[in-house]
Amino acid sequence: MTSDSGLISQDTDYTQALQEVLDQLYQMQQTPQLVSSPEALEALEREIRQRTDRLGSLLVGYHLQQALDSTALQAEQEQLVRQWPQSLKNDGKVRMMIRTAQGLAVPVRVTYYRRKGQRRAGKRAAGVYAGLVLLGIYDRCTPALAAEVSLLAAMLGSLDEAQAVLADRGVTLDTKTVRLIAYRYAARARLEQQIDTAAFEDTVAGRRVVISSDGGRIRL
Repeated sequence: MTSDSGLISQDTDYTQALQEVLDQLYQMQQTPQLVSSPEALEALEREIRQRTDRLGSLLVGYHLQQALDSTALQAEQEQLVRQWPQSLKNDGKVRMMIRTAQGLAVPVRVTYYRRKGQRRAGKRAAGVYAGLVLLGIYDRCTPALAAEVSLLAAMLGSLDEAQAVLADRGVTLDTKTVRLIAYRYAARARLEQQIDTAAFEDTVAGRRVVISSDGGRIRL
């Protein structure tokens, strides 16, 4: 159930696709490749990583779909929808692709809740994928991928560098998508900080206090 490029298609049968990759890995284990040069070893490592990354992505997609279909998460979705600021209506399940930390996007079927009274012909009205929200999936990225993209965007000198490092790891995203993921991840982090404000007492008597400062700003 794959395309010629090796990507995971929307109509993937997880059971079949997982077995295909396991068979390929077993065949590689049964038929050792006697590499004789650094280039051959590098090519072998890349081939193995591609197959194991594919296996990991398929496993993530399989478990993600099982979670979305579970009775427990369905109940949590209904509770979240009842507490949503706007009135929402179940608009049925839709198929969509979710990017994983292994670099491939996997298909899942998830219930979409639209705002009541807002439906345009041929277009999906504004709403929410409640199941994805509960699992921390935003911008069609798993939490692990969003965290890695945001970390690289913050650590490296530019978004182009972050995009290049991700591509070398097998995660193909354009610079615009890297920017979108990183900025929205930061916005959610700031919002969580505002919500989870800690209450401090007026005195630190009897407490051990640690004070640190950025070395580059000591004189300031």
